[in-house]
Amino acid sequence: MKVIRKTIIITQKIIHRILQWPSKTIHAIYSIGPIKKRVTQNRIHSIRAHSQDLTPLATEETPLAHALKERGFCKVNSDFFEAFRSEKFRTAAGEIYDYIEKTYLETGITINIIKLLDAEPRMIGQFETIFRAGLDIKLLRIIEHYLQLPVGYGGVDIFFTVADGVERGARTWHKDGEDHPMIKVAVYLNDVGENDGPLEILHLQRTSPDFDKLRGFRQQKLIDLQNEGKIKFDITSFTGPLGSVILCDTSKYFHRGKPATGRNRRALFFNYYANKPLTPYFCPNPPFPPDRMKELVSDLSMTQRNAALWRENLSPVDKIVTKTKPYLNL
Repeated sequence: MKVIRKTIIITQKIIHRILQWPSKTIHAIYSIGPIKKRVTQNRIHSIRAHSQDLTPLATEETPLAHALKERGFCKVNSDFFEAFRSEKFRTAAGEIYDYIEKTYLETGITINIIKLLDAEPRMIGQFETIFRAGLDIKLLRIIEHYLQLPVGYGGVDIFFTVADGVERGARTWHKDGEDHPMIKVAVYLNDVGENDGPLEILHLQRTSPDFDKLRGFRQQKLIDLQNEGKIKFDITSFTGPLGSVILCDTSKYFHRGKPATGRNRRALFFNYYANKPLTPYFCPNPPFPPDRMKELVSDLSMTQRNAALWRENLSPVDKIVTKTKPYLNL
């Protein structure tokens, strides 16, 4: 079973990298000096222009927005957000995770959302409920004040972390590259202790030039560099009960889901960028077509609709490349 699992992962990675070639080609072009400079200047101008139009924060939202701006992360309970405390959301998430766990127990394979919806089309309604929860208006306001721009909603990743202690994929230290800055919002759907795969972020107090070149690395590499006196660091581990919500700029911090050895972890990760990302071709697409997206958010506010439909405002080239960008969930 382990050999089959390893073969599947290697095959997925190869296909994923091949399908990323268009995105990486466009990125190489956009990284050319004059083009990159113009893109950066446009972003600065957009922030200045939007500074007068930032949506006012409600009194209870202000401390979270300030904490996020000052540190790049904050934590709160899901009851703070209407969408996350709703019974419909909790039921939908529970049904999807029950199916994922059942599949794992029967096959030894963790199924991603694309394959789950292919296998069980009846669950599209549950997934759409979870997807819409990420458009909670309080959440969008807080994130807007961090990004200093209108928010683009990137969708939701459904992670079922098996307590096998294995360090791979998102369980290794890495920074997210969809955009910079960006926010991910983790919602724990079971109690998460120190041995249950908590989200961790790395606070580097001293680094070496070699470390700055790393895109991702395992825990042993971190320990080795520390022992060699090349780096000094602290780690914040976000443990917490069911319903814990963590907002974090995952392009700013090296982070990981700590390999779980206690219990399996159920956690949703919602993704947010500026509604005109610097690198939209690195932003994954939701597992349903644009027409369904419009229908899904048609009853929401203009702010929420704009956050969900940001892809419609991309340039023709970015639309083509972004549409073909797959998401690898290991």
